[in-house]
Amino acid sequence: MDTLSRRDFVIVMAAAGGGLLLGCRVDDRSGPSAFAPNAFVRIGTDSRVTLIVPQVEMGQGVYTAMPMLIAEELEVGLDQVTVEHAPPNDTLYANESVGFQMTGGSTSVRMFYEPLRKAGAAARMMLVAAAAAEWRVDSGTCSAQRGVVTHGLTKRALTYGALANRAAAQRVPSEITLKDPKDFTLIGTRAKRLDTPSKVNGAAQYSIDVRWLE
Repeated sequence: MDTLSRRDFVIVMAAAGGGLLLGCRVDDRSGPSAFAPNAFVRIGTDSRVTLIVPQVEMGQGVYTAMPMLIAEELEVGLDQVTVEHAPPNDTLYANESVGFQMTGGSTSVRMFYEPLRKAGAAARMMLVAAAAAEWRVDSGTCSAQRGVVTHGLTKRALTYGALANRAAAQRVPSEITLKDPKDFTLIGTRAKRLDTPSKVNGAAQYSIDVRWLE
């Protein structure tokens, strides 16, 4: 079983009833990962967003459904998310239905629906806070869309990549507000499978209902 070194493992903090695992530092082997606010998300200075998927893709679509959860709250497009499978680690990636890391029983999306959304929302809040601090404005006057934070009054903008180092210095928010379902732009919509590009032709799409799909 793989283990995290003391360098890589900074802090693991459970919030919202153990749903959100924060402070997992990822190593540099996967590229310029400047911002790793939790165990599921990392964003490089190149603006690449990587989701660490805790569940095994066995044809049930979790490599597409789970990125939809992150992308929805992080305010990036599904096409901007890269997927990597999580290493064995019950502390960081346990399926709460059984208490350890596993895939089965149609539990993947049901168990990670809120934790992954909170992981994405926390990262977005930190990126917005970093931009607001850079511009010396209130974070409430800033918004994020497709991996760019914009100040509404002055129209100044910074990409997530440009903000990655600054965001890494921000405090992880203790209170996280999730989107109202009426504002969803990805969850519940049709999406091409991310894991099988060679099998999915340009016209083929899949309707992914993340409430029930494993």
